[in-house]
Amino acid sequence: MLQVQQQGLIPNAFGAMHPNQQHDAMHAIDAIDFADVWRGAGTIANVGTVRVDVQGRTGGGQQNLQAQINGIQGHSTVAAVLIADTVGETSIEAQRVYALRKIKNALFSSLNDGHIYSVSGSPT
Repeated sequence: MLQVQQQGLIPNAFGAMHPNQQHDAMHAIDAIDFADVWRGAGTIANVGTVRVDVQGRTGGGQQNLQAQINGIQGHSTVAAVLIADTVGETSIEAQRVYALRKIKNALFSSLNDGHIYSVSGSPT
């Protein structure tokens, strides 16, 4: 079973978004797929004014995904999620769909309240 937990506030948060940025962020988050989550650092989705990047791994070994406003230096993050490796340990498509839904839900929650979320556990 997967657990989604709210963590602290995003330290480099963008701030108040315009409606078009909010719209782009929701579509960029929705555009990611399961394989994208486990890639190396780089952009995995880019919709209008917002992109979703794999930032790499944290010191604790979690995969760090962030939705960020394009063209902004510094405080550009609008959503962030830290994902444990165990979340990716799937053997069937239904588990991948479940894990991706939890990851996206965590990003949407982060987008709405400005907190970092963590996803952990096993989808089996």
